Amino acid sequence: MADLPEQRGRRAISLRTRLLVLVLVPIVGFSAFASILVLHRFQRVQAAEDAVRQVRAAVALDAVRARIAEEAIPLVSSVELVDLGAEGPSATRESGLATDLHTLFDQATARTDAAAADAHEDALARPRIEAATERLAAVRASWGAGDTPSERETSNRQLFDKYRYLVDDLSDAVDAHLATADVEGGGDTDLAHALADLRRTAHATTLAGEEVPYYLGFLSAPEGAEGPSRQLFLRSWSGFQIASADVTAAGQARVRSGWTAALADQQTQVVDRTLAAAVASGSHTAPDSSVLVSLSSAVVGRDDALRSVLDIAAAQAVRAAEQYRVDAQTELVKYAGATGLLLLLSVGGVLWTSRSIAAPLARLAGAARSISRGELVDVVVEGPPETRVVAHGLGAAVASLRSVQAQAQAVADGAFDDEILRRPVGGPLGGVVHASVQQILGVMRDREQLQEEMAHQATHDALTTLPNRAEALAQVDRALRRTHRTGDRVGLLFLDLDQFKTVNDSLGHVAGDAVLQTVAQRLRQRVRGVDVVARLGGDEFVVLVEPVQDEKGLLDFGQALIDTVSAPIPLLGSAESQAVIGASVGVAVSRVEAGAPLDESGEAADRLLQEAHTAAYRAKNAGRGRVEVYDDDLRQALAAQAALEDGLRRALVEDELVLHYQPVTDLETGRVRSVEALVRWQKPGEGLVPPGVFIPVAEASDLICDLGRWALKTSLTQLAEFDAAGGPGSGLKVAVNISGRHLRSPRLVDDVRSALEASGTAPQRLALEITETVMVEDDAAWARLEELRAIGVQIAIDDFGTGYTSFGQLARVPVDVLKIDRSFVDSEDPRTVELVRLVVGAARSFGLRVVAEGVEQASQVHALQAVGCDTAQGYYFSRPVSADRLPAAVTGCHQIFDATCRFEKAS
Repeated sequence: MADLPEQRGRRAISLRTRLLVLVLVPIVGFSAFASILVLHRFQRVQAAEDAVRQVRAAVALDAVRARIAEEAIPLVSSVELVDLGAEGPSATRESGLATDLHTLFDQATARTDAAAADAHEDALARPRIEAATERLAAVRASWGAGDTPSERETSNRQLFDKYRYLVDDLSDAVDAHLATADVEGGGDTDLAHALADLRRTAHATTLAGEEVPYYLGFLSAPEGAEGPSRQLFLRSWSGFQIASADVTAAGQARVRSGWTAALADQQTQVVDRTLAAAVASGSHTAPDSSVLVSLSSAVVGRDDALRSVLDIAAAQAVRAAEQYRVDAQTELVKYAGATGLLLLLSVGGVLWTSRSIAAPLARLAGAARSISRGELVDVVVEGPPETRVVAHGLGAAVASLRSVQAQAQAVADGAFDDEILRRPVGGPLGGVVHASVQQILGVMRDREQLQEEMAHQATHDALTTLPNRAEALAQVDRALRRTHRTGDRVGLLFLDLDQFKTVNDSLGHVAGDAVLQTVAQRLRQRVRGVDVVARLGGDEFVVLVEPVQDEKGLLDFGQALIDTVSAPIPLLGSAESQAVIGASVGVAVSRVEAGAPLDESGEAADRLLQEAHTAAYRAKNAGRGRVEVYDDDLRQALAAQAALEDGLRRALVEDELVLHYQPVTDLETGRVRSVEALVRWQKPGEGLVPPGVFIPVAEASDLICDLGRWALKTSLTQLAEFDAAGGPGSGLKVAVNISGRHLRSPRLVDDVRSALEASGTAPQRLALEITETVMVEDDAAWARLEELRAIGVQIAIDDFGTGYTSFGQLARVPVDVLKIDRSFVDSEDPRTVELVRLVVGAARSFGLRVVAEGVEQASQVHALQAVGCDTAQGYYFSRPVSADRLPAAVTGCHQIFDATCRFEKAS
């Protein structure tokens, strides 16, 4: 039994497939061979059809070539021998010879135009005919062209070469078509012989058309220059003799007899005798005019006689090509039919074999496959005896498996108490099946319990057992769907614990977990049974209230939750060890919009949660321990804040930000040795935007880090510009405010290094101002400040005295300067004055410098001098000024200090 799975995994070739392969292999082989033959015959048909078209095109072109050659003879004769160049055609008609030649020329042009029109019907020859027709029209138009007699004579004497070039071009085209026809009809002997006769006849006819024009060219050649013309004439005459002999010797019977008859024609004899006499004499003297007229007339007759032989050869070539095409088509039909018939018989044989032998086995195999997949089908008993035995066995197995299926279905339906589960299947298999079913039942019960536990863990917080964030959103979404139908509203209260981080950091995470568990328990006990309490994570909780009848009731409920959470929480089971925390609550209520479609995406639940979170954030910023409601005013404020944030991003990109500097005056010498850089927004069309408007927006986003980087780079760059300009602004130090978010960024040190390197400023001339609260709340910031001090940058605590730093911590705090908050400087309370004295004294004890902020009166200057304060800044000395006004402000501070000291001495 151990080998059974491996055996089931093997894939065997079915009987039907074996029979198909056995029959189809030879069929496929023969079909491939037959296909090659059919394709070859089809290609022969195509080649034959192409050969016929090539032959017809060659014949059409040769007819035009012959007529153009005939047309050239009387025209060239009239120009060369009668001298029409000076007077033109009208003068030529005045002589009898000229009249005869002109008549012959008119007849020749008419025959040429008719031949060109006939050849134009052939699509393959049409492009050549159209080109030749255009060139012929140009040649005819050049007869007598010119403004002077000498120009006309020169133009007329060039007619022979123009006609000769045109005839040569058509001859080349004829040869090309015949060569292509020979290639495309290759393999057929009759077609090859016919094409060879046609080429020989066409070649001889072409040479015959050149003899008389070359003869006339020889006669008209100037004295002393007749040698080249005679060579052309003799070459054309001898070429025709050789070509004519070739036709007579190698041509088929009809071509030979036709050619012999054409040579014996009276007109042919006249031309041959005249040309033979000219060859024999070698005389350059023109014969009588009657001889020229007779020669021009006889040339037409001879060409017609020779053309008739060419027509015979062409007809033979066309018949041979047509026969070649017919034979190829016949073979194509024969092979295609034989192949189709064989394939039809083969397919019929395969179908018969499959039906009579393979079909019963295939049905049995199909039933076996269905049974193996768990489909308990009926097994048909048919086929050979061996097949019937197997069918009976499968039928018995199906009967047993149906009993097993009934028990499995009961288990699947969860009917664990069904009677069928207690009924074992007969035989050895029954005991195994019964034991397996019982084991399955136990496993399924355990699995259901495990799934319930996992589902609870996936939707609940492990620490507090409250619903988690995902389940809270799902609960809110379901509540919104219900109220969408009923028209009610849903309320969501967002609780953000106050001082929980302090408890967690000071007492440890175990105590923090105990606080969270107690808060969860108190919230569960305080809410109604229909309300939902969930923990979003960290120290954030939500309470879902449905339905909401009165928003004022939600405010009271939120305050009750704050009171519940704020009660002291015992720790470690002892009343002496306890934690006291608070909470800030944000309330959001779903809006009912008539006719609004149901939200299917869950965005409404996210939006309601975000609104409650925003309200809680406002409550925390307003002093903590409060309840705030997300309303239209807050919604508009957030929209305005978003618009302001977008504008601030644009301002960073479009260089709308500027730096203003407030001098810091030495209270001993009156000199200004440092300035504080303050970011200002010069918004186009609105002027300066107050820092109190856009700085909080930047603080709430990552823009504050971008502002810090910009202020660092710009202030140090302008510091270098002050140095280069000289005067009161040179040599100053600069202090730049760094936000808590930027201080927590790991990029801060790199930002400072980059700004220093870009400006070339010494690190000792840069001071970073941070708030006391930020430094106390973030221990990781200390290490970053130590790294900055290590490179020489000064660290100042801004608004000192408003946070939680004790004098004892000054010994280990990584700072160099303390900036006393303006609230202490402005106070006249003797206790506040004493506190300032203590701060200055403590600072001096730890080697720190002190800067008093917000100095606006001379009396404040005197008071600070009395307690030993180092430096001061404020409106008394100078308001923050732009970079171009800073030198004047520095000088003004010194002058104000001197005036203050003089007034004090005078008093």
